[in-house]
Amino acid sequence: MSTTIDSPARATGGAIDATRLSTRFGVAYAVCQLLTLVGFSIFVLPHAGSPSDSALERGHRVDDASEIYRVANYLFVVSGALLVGFLGAVSTRLRRIDASGTLAAVALAAGTLLGVIWPLAGVLHDVALDAAADGADLRLLGAWDAVAPYSLAFSALPRLFFVGAIVLGLRAAGTSPWLVRTGCVLLVLSAIGSATLVAGALFPLLALGTLGYELWVGAVAWHWLRGGRGEG
Repeated sequence: MSTTIDSPARATGGAIDATRLSTRFGVAYAVCQLLTLVGFSIFVLPHAGSPSDSALERGHRVDDASEIYRVANYLFVVSGALLVGFLGAVSTRLRRIDASGTLAAVALAAGTLLGVIWPLAGVLHDVALDAAADGADLRLLGAWDAVAPYSLAFSALPRLFFVGAIVLGLRAAGTSPWLVRTGCVLLVLSAIGSATLVAGALFPLLALGTLGYELWVGAVAWHWLRGGRGEG
């Protein structure tokens, strides 16, 4: 009898299908993250000024738009936290293909870190906004924008383990070859992008890998919701 991670048993009677509900969080995470990033680019980033501006000038611009930043940071944190809801489905499905529970444990630990590290950047930025409101040097607030790309680069490391565990599970189950292939591409982009911590010039690859990762998580969740039908 073959084993698969794409066809969980449906709940019967009035019981809640917790795995399916958890899988929907994966779709919600991808959609909300993408909408938040688009909204951030349109409504928030224009207030940050140009990277060529002085730290003091950027600090003044951010301070003037502090309320917009606070709302955006909150939406960013909430959308990022939705990943935690998806981890239940990831753990359940990986346990079906790997009886040892190793893949599930790795994915759960890495996913938990992902659900904290990247959203934490928004919380830390709120701390900087509070410090500026209390009279701190606005040059520090202008320079604090670096917390976002650095946190994103840091989160790319646990992302490697999270995506890798799911890719191995899909590959072992013999399903979704296109998700396996795209997942491998994301692993390469994430590995290179994490080096943004030491080389800022790599940020475009980090950003590309992040966008691809969010789309990929949504695709994995959608595939699982469809029960894996139509895969070669």
